[in-house]
Amino acid sequence: MVNDSSVTRGRRISIVVPALNEFDSIPALLARLGDLRAGLDGCELELVLVDDGSTDGTVERLNAEAPAWLPVTSVRLSRSFGSHQAISAGLREAHGDCAVVLGADVQEPPSLVADFVDEWRAGADVVWGVRRSRTRGWRSELPSRAFSYLFTRYADLANYPPEGPSGVLVDRAVIDELNKLEESNRNVLALIAWLGYQQVRVSYDQLPREHGESRWTRRKMVKLAVDSLIQFSSMPLRAGTFTGLAVAALGMIYAAFLVVRSFFGVETPSGWPTILVVVLVLGGIQLMVIGIMGEYVWRAVEEVRGRPLYVVRGIEKRPERSHGGEQS
Repeated sequence: MVNDSSVTRGRRISIVVPALNEFDSIPALLARLGDLRAGLDGCELELVLVDDGSTDGTVERLNAEAPAWLPVTSVRLSRSFGSHQAISAGLREAHGDCAVVLGADVQEPPSLVADFVDEWRAGADVVWGVRRSRTRGWRSELPSRAFSYLFTRYADLANYPPEGPSGVLVDRAVIDELNKLEESNRNVLALIAWLGYQQVRVSYDQLPREHGESRWTRRKMVKLAVDSLIQFSSMPLRAGTFTGLAVAALGMIYAAFLVVRSFFGVETPSGWPTILVVVLVLGGIQLMVIGIMGEYVWRAVEEVRGRPLYVVRGIEKRPERSHGGEQS
């Protein structure tokens, strides 16, 4: 049941979908939007699809098959800049009173968006979708859970779902603030959590992917994890500091151990193997710390360059067409 605060909310909802070679998923996506329209009484939908460098005609199929009732904005990026940059581009082109970010693979049930809207009308500014069950194998699931654990433990983001979010609704006020942020190496979901406002969570069971495979590769996962930890946590630098302190403490303990042995007349081991081990351990730690500092320096250089988050090749806007109010 919706409380009285619902009257202050608007009725136009932007559905933001980043897409990379999702030609086969377009029919299922449009069918899902039709289901959403039927289930969201009194709401107007608009679709903002961001083509993140597709080569399979994703946008062309969308424009050819989109129903007349659905306003469509297609944002074509000049190449693949990454899903989080694509989401940022979509949110900047969204004109709704709120925006819902969904995947083109249609793994969210239709009821999820309805639950999002109910929470939004009840006063929430950000509504997270949290997967109760997932369809991915353990090889993909284990790294994802490890990242979510580390990120929520060490990042200063109380609102970020520890299970890892999948889908989110953001109010217009949050969108406007998010669009002011210009971090190059970004986790847009973490930025939403950082902004604050009233945030709630909705749990759901993930549906299996109907077409193709996820474009979320292991390499992209690693980059996002590194970017997120460096952007929102001092843990990498502190890890280097604590490792150095731990090794120094072990060295002092070992030195004291050797001194005590000499007092009791026990022969102290000597030779190049001991020296080699010490050099390798200390050298490895130093290189690790230098590498961590290098990651921070490189990202600082990228921010100073001031390059845009993405380059837009073109934007196509197709308004709603009147066909007697019927879906086509």
